[in-house]
Amino acid sequence: MIFNNDPSHASRWGDERTSNPGRRKFLKVAATSALGAGVVPGALAAGEASAQAGPHHPKSETKRIEVDFSKSIGTIKALNGVNGGPLANFNLSSYFSAMGIPHVRLHDIPYMYPGHDVVDVQYIFPNPEADVDDPDSYDFRMTDHYIQSIRALGAQITYRLAYGTWGKNNPHPRPTPPQDYARWAKICSHIVRHYNQGWSNGFHNVVQYWEIWNEPDIKIFWSGTPEQYYRLYEVTSKAVKAADPESKVGGPTMAKAAGKEFFDGFLKHCADHEAPLDFASWHIYAKKPEHVAANAAIVHDALQKHGFTKTESILDEWNYFLGDWNSEHKDAEYRKWLFNTQVGGPPGAAYAASVLMRLQDSTVGLLDYYQGTTHYWGGLFDEFGAPRKPCFTFEAFKHLLGTPKRVFTSGSDDSGFAVMAGLAKDKSEATVLISNFGTPYNRYEIAFHGLPWKESFAYEKYVVDAHHNLDLAMSENIRTPTLSVAEEVENPSVCMIRLRSAASA
Repeated sequence: MIFNNDPSHASRWGDERTSNPGRRKFLKVAATSALGAGVVPGALAAGEASAQAGPHHPKSETKRIEVDFSKSIGTIKALNGVNGGPLANFNLSSYFSAMGIPHVRLHDIPYMYPGHDVVDVQYIFPNPEADVDDPDSYDFRMTDHYIQSIRALGAQITYRLAYGTWGKNNPHPRPTPPQDYARWAKICSHIVRHYNQGWSNGFHNVVQYWEIWNEPDIKIFWSGTPEQYYRLYEVTSKAVKAADPESKVGGPTMAKAAGKEFFDGFLKHCADHEAPLDFASWHIYAKKPEHVAANAAIVHDALQKHGFTKTESILDEWNYFLGDWNSEHKDAEYRKWLFNTQVGGPPGAAYAASVLMRLQDSTVGLLDYYQGTTHYWGGLFDEFGAPRKPCFTFEAFKHLLGTPKRVFTSGSDDSGFAVMAGLAKDKSEATVLISNFGTPYNRYEIAFHGLPWKESFAYEKYVVDAHHNLDLAMSENIRTPTLSVAEEVENPSVCMIRLRSAASA
């Protein structure tokens, strides 16, 4: 928790979280007797207002927001999952706890956990000529250790079954279809039984989701035809269900969610051959949050069209990516700028917040950010284990989930601006999360309706921007039945507002 000013937080988050309250002058809260009346404006520190509007939006604009705590509109979904567990160059378990990570996808683990050959099928079953039914043919030791680090945090798991592309002893640098589908599926079924049925001194009910392969719709991860993947999925999904009927099995882990031809062919094959499909997984790296939402709608419509009305939609790779893949691979300086200042900087933090809120209204049930580790490519942490800016978005989202009763808000739009609010079940506290990504707005005016407290309450504002890492930027005690707030903010940025009754403050 970040809100008790405990000195231990400085050691947990390092110098990167140091607050600088003198850097800006934040606007005061206007507590009024009539909602919307008497809004008190303020100013940024001299000379800073125009500089924070962003190069594409030099003109300041105001975003009007309303929050009504008397109108419940559902429950906030825990969409803050990641790819990769807490073991990387460093043990990140304390950070994962601080972010409240509810779900981890096991993909690219040797890539994220350097020097450890874990998870991928070729490492679990290292001798391709061995007896598939002999427990001694399998090496679960390191993968057991890795999975236990995730379960110790209480997080659920998606296990991606495939020949991975990473690892120092990898015999499959470019994954090709297995030569014997039935044999490969039998190996996968024993992995399932080890983690969910206790086979070979294993575990019980550890992995809920089993995903078959990764991105078979692009050549780098699947050298076969689409039809070969469809057949592999059919054979393997049936083997997984036979090994553990309570598990959820799915695919096709599409790199191109909008690539309807591949997905339509996959869904048709599953329907025609009665292949189980508990979830459909897909990936997207995009410049704008609305692109993510549009792809979620495409996946939903395709599932409905083919009769998979109960199949979950899972987005288990996503991140902000505004650059071009060519330069990212070839130009070190471009790569450094892209991942340090954009994906890992304030734009990436605001983008992540906007996606987490935007997809609350989609049919997507799970999200896994790529990635939760120290790797340069989208990691929440740098190579030294220090949190990058999006890490603080995930921590803010954890606190939003701590007030899970979603209430009415207005102000979100398709430009990248997003707002969401939640109320605790006992109404002792409330949270408002605001993301300003790629918009012309650098001023908010917020009207709060239906405040649940008659006595005084605490108003606290925390900020993620170029100068702040979810730092406490303002705190006041307020006693009023209605509340309006006006303040100027940076673009891009994330703002979290906490309202707490006097009894809980």
